[in-house]
Amino acid sequence: MRFFGLVLLILAQLSAGLGYSLQRANKAGCAFNLDISSPTFPPHLIDSNKKIVLPVIEGTARIINLSEGQQVTVSCLGTGNSLLATGLQLNPATCMASSNLQLSDGTEFSYGQLGCLKQNEETLMEQGTCANGPGTFIRNGWEFGADFIPLFDMCHDEVLALNYYSIDTVYGRSANADDKTNERPSFSQDVYYPGLSVNTLYTQAEQTNTIAMIVGSQELAAQYIRPNTEYYLSRGHMAPDGDFIDAASQDASYYFMNTAPQFQTFNNGNWKYLEIGVRDVALARQLDLTIYTGTFSVMTLADINGVQQPIYLAFDANNNGLLPAPKYFWKLIHEPISNTATAVIGINSPYLDPVMPEDIICPDVCDQIPWVNDAIFQLTNIARGYTFCCTAAELHNAVSFAPNMDVPLFI
Repeated sequence: MRFFGLVLLILAQLSAGLGYSLQRANKAGCAFNLDISSPTFPPHLIDSNKKIVLPVIEGTARIINLSEGQQVTVSCLGTGNSLLATGLQLNPATCMASSNLQLSDGTEFSYGQLGCLKQNEETLMEQGTCANGPGTFIRNGWEFGADFIPLFDMCHDEVLALNYYSIDTVYGRSANADDKTNERPSFSQDVYYPGLSVNTLYTQAEQTNTIAMIVGSQELAAQYIRPNTEYYLSRGHMAPDGDFIDAASQDASYYFMNTAPQFQTFNNGNWKYLEIGVRDVALARQLDLTIYTGTFSVMTLADINGVQQPIYLAFDANNNGLLPAPKYFWKLIHEPISNTATAVIGINSPYLDPVMPEDIICPDVCDQIPWVNDAIFQLTNIARGYTFCCTAAELHNAVSFAPNMDVPLFI
């Protein structure tokens, strides 16, 4: 009996290491361990509701679970993509008791045998206006036959090269099952920002030159943008790659229309902890949260005469500012089932010292939000991004293009 008990213990430990429990082994259906059996370019498994089936963490591994008999479409999306095993882009399949997927021709494959020719590739689709008119609403997602499966949305002003907000979803059951091995791609501007090389404008050398022109001094600009420190304007994600689960979805977040110039001290400070905190609370409560992330107003820096000047990364032929560095980044976290929401706002400039009462654009309610606290954030640390919280209604009062929700706080 002792020996038998020891064997069971060892088996349990081994299964946990692989992401399976002994209980899982007795369940009918398919369980795909993405950490040990993923093809080089994995497909999206799309269910009957036209939703991508997401993995969850079991033990220490990322597992996609399907019930026996469940039907999915094994999908290799994007122009010129196809499943290597069939040469087809969309492949209806059924989960078998063997934990294989049976295609419509009767052939069965393990998940590891179902690789795509290349990584799933997203598409961008314009769909009307946003931000009360001036913005172009851009949907980022997947062409699935005649359908479109949205991943996240962006609101972009083509005239001002300004991004108002992005909208994505954090899925609580899968929030910790993201692909952490994926390497970051380069940012793309696609067909937007005509006449501008956005990547060049974000380089520290170009930032310094542009700010020097604005403040009237190369020496002063070098005090604002400091090489080998966190005092520079980074490509600040709005819908962050960490909110997305698979590598293809993470890569799809790397558009300049989903960014704004953000001081790295803030990006790697309170803003980072806000992004992590949102995913942590979604995971802990097993909730799917709709996240609106946006910008507001233009950051200023003092020129050689001490006069505050608005900061842009580019100018048009008429000397109108383009690609503004926002004064504020905001995130509205909406829980649709309880219809509650909380707004968290951070000040982008590490040089706004002191923060004045008029800089707090809505009544601060952070003391009512347990997951936004000084144990995790440094809320009043200006360099890390001075942070405060608001109700959704008060955010809308201050930022007219923010969602119009008069709902209780999400606490």
